[in-house]
This record gives sequence, C-alpha cells and structure tokens, in this order.
Amino acid sequence: MNIRFILSSILIILFSFNSMAASSSGTDIQIKKIDDGVWLHTSFYIYPNGIKFPSNGLIIKEGQSLTLIDTAWGELQTVNLLRAIELHIKLPVTQALVTHAHSDRASGVDVLESAGVNVFAHPLTKQLTIEQGAPVPDNVIHELNEAGAAVKFGSLEVFFPGAGHAMDNLMVWLPERKILFGGCAIRSLDAKSAGNIVHGDINSWLKITKQLKGQYKDADIVVPGHGEVGGVELFEHTEKLIHDKLKTNEH
Repeated sequence: MNIRFILSSILIILFSFNSMAASSSGTDIQIKKIDDGVWLHTSFYIYPNGIKFPSNGLIIKEGQSLTLIDTAWGELQTVNLLRAIELHIKLPVTQALVTHAHSDRASGVDVLESAGVNVFAHPLTKQLTIEQGAPVPDNVIHELNEAGAAVKFGSLEVFFPGAGHAMDNLMVWLPERKILFGGCAIRSLDAKSAGNIVHGDINSWLKITKQLKGQYKDADIVVPGHGEVGGVELFEHTEKLIHDKLKTNEH
C-alpha cells in the first residue's frame, strides 16, 4: 500500500479525534479573505515556553481550482487546512508551491501529495528536504535555479530573488491584484528582529530587500511569512531589522 495513502489516512483519523482540542493544541487554522479569490491561511506553532507563533500562506483561486502557497506548520495542521478549505471555499486544491525548506513552509508536503496535490519548489528546496529527512516535494522548477529568475505559475509570477532568510527562499507576485507574498524574507511590523538566519545569507538578504523596494513599490498588499499583513512599509521595516542585525554582528 502507498505510504503516503497510509500517512494521509492516519492523519485524517487523528484530525477527527483532535478537532475538538484544536485551539489548545495549536492546530487551529485561520482562513481570511484578503482580495477577490485570494485568502490568507494562518497556522500556529506553540513553543515550549507557551508562545503561540503564527505562520502565513496563501490560497489563490485559479478558475475552478485552488493554488496553495506553503503548507500549514505541520502535518496535522495541513490536514486541518485542507479540511477548512473544503468547508469554507469548497474548491479543490490542485497545486501548491513551497517557498523554502523550513518546516513552517514545507512540513505538510506529504499530506498534500497524498491528497493528489502537485507540489512544486526551488531545486535547492528539494535537495535540502532530502538532506534533512523532511517531506520532499515531488516537482522542482529548474528555471528558478539562478538568483533573479522568474517564471509564470498559472496567473502568478514566482521568482527567486537570491539567498535571504533562507538560501532557497521564493516569493510570489499576483500582478492582477498587486499582492506580494514575501514569505519569511519579509518581516511584519510587529517583528523586533531579523529572526532566524542560520540557513540564510544576511548580506544578500539586505541587497534583495533594497531591490524589492523599487521592483514592487506599487504593491497594495505585502504578506510576510509571520505576523500581520501590510503594505510596502514592510520593505523598509525588514531592511531596518537586517541593518540592526548586521550592527550586532560587528560587536
């Protein structure tokens, strides 16, 4: 029997038993409409100190199906996400893009693929998930291998600005709606630091953030990987936090 089918079946059973306790366990899912045919999905991770930390992705209507940008934060939460989409949007998810290899973006890949969703990623994302023993996306977009590369993905534009928060971080532009999904390479206004850069390149991150300010100056909505959605002011805020981190590194 296919291992992904078994995994999906187990997770669906777990969902049935755990749905009543979802809020206290951190497995609740929020879906919020931010434009016509575009929804923000937010899942949560509870750290050992009790802090509940949100993680954002997008759901985008493409004809009579949906494209998912990033999984929920964990396998069970991704099962919950698919269920919430089924209940509230009532359209099938047919394809997904994970924007880098960290667990807040890609840990639900196996759940999606077991549900018949075609999952795409940067070539480096596939390599890193294999090395980490994490769920591995089946499809890679080889055209995104070089920094600055961009490809059409349905009505969306997916681009690889270069290394930043992560070496493989992708961004997504919705040109008709002027929405930029910056993922974890964009910090929300309530973020007080540049966050985790262990797997990234902070100097490259500063460079690409400066480029974003010009390239997407007309964006109406900018979606960070964590925290509240904003506008182009998130570029300046992210740049400031990176500068602060670089100053700290000098001492």
